[in-house]
Amino acid sequence: MGCQDVFGTCDVPWIPSVSVATTFSTQVLITFSSAAVPSTPSATPTAITISSLTPSSALSSSSSTTSSACSTTISTSTSTTGITLTSSTSSPVISTAVSPATSSVSTSPEPIQSGCLWVVAGSGSFTHTQTFDFTQLTDFPSADLSISNYDIEAGKAPYSQIYNSDQVSIDDGTLQLKVPGGQTTSPIYGAEVQTTVQDILYGSVRTTVQVSEVPGTCHGLFYYKSDNQESDIEILTADLESGIHYTNQANIPGGKSTTVTHPLPSNATVVMHEYRLDWLPGKTIYYLDGAEQQVLMSNVPDVPGSWLWNNWSNGDSGWSAGPPDIDSVLKIEKIEMYYNRTGSAGTC
Repeated sequence: MGCQDVFGTCDVPWIPSVSVATTFSTQVLITFSSAAVPSTPSATPTAITISSLTPSSALSSSSSTTSSACSTTISTSTSTTGITLTSSTSSPVISTAVSPATSSVSTSPEPIQSGCLWVVAGSGSFTHTQTFDFTQLTDFPSADLSISNYDIEAGKAPYSQIYNSDQVSIDDGTLQLKVPGGQTTSPIYGAEVQTTVQDILYGSVRTTVQVSEVPGTCHGLFYYKSDNQESDIEILTADLESGIHYTNQANIPGGKSTTVTHPLPSNATVVMHEYRLDWLPGKTIYYLDGAEQQVLMSNVPDVPGSWLWNNWSNGDSGWSAGPPDIDSVLKIEKIEMYYNRTGSAGTC
């Protein structure tokens, strides 16, 4: 099903999710040798021979480098045979590393189930859980997520906006939220999805995301009830160097929001990373790849609402910039939620 939802029952066993890394089908160790080390790895080797064909076991899905031979081994946990190519001489060797386009990163530890509660270390217990694993989904989970369809006035920005279903898809194992490229007139089309439940009151939500490399949009992963009851994780693709923006919006109209920034991973546009927000009474805690980054204790929301994920642009040079020249796509691989609801106790 790809989506686990627990509401008031302990009859179904809890199954923790498993993160799967990109893998290869064989283990290959390639070394090249020459009489002297060439100045570049592309230099022609003097000899290459197949010296052995050996079984391999307990192979991992990560890349590693053997320092003694300056060679690179690529392996997978499903391989049963390894091919080793070695040089015919004992002279110095050079090898070129091969790595997958994406790699696994650290993630938050799974909560511990205690009776009908899910206990998140450092954040307390929650009555509900739900996971959307888009590597396993082909259809949009419309019973639990809804696609936004509404307009936003331009205000002081150059363009107004509109969200609709045309910009939302599941493709290549990800939920894709698109801002189409080349838009020059209002409204600027963007994409947003949100939980169908609108009575979430505190939770721990982890979203595994690949950021768009196309400048001109804002990515948002956030809790929302109103403009004065909102807690955000935001990334600006036109200014990736500004980092990840963690914000509790002002809880009174015209007030000052509480916001900080932390560096964005340098490979955020090429690999998935886990961005996490724990919303608790009196504080919000922000994590990157399972590591705590920031605690905010002012302007903390305190009313029930929804969780949202969006990608948008209104041409504001001080924020989203854009609109983008080509398609800008936020890719979401997984959403994992632990939360409380005011309208459902979730007890056994």
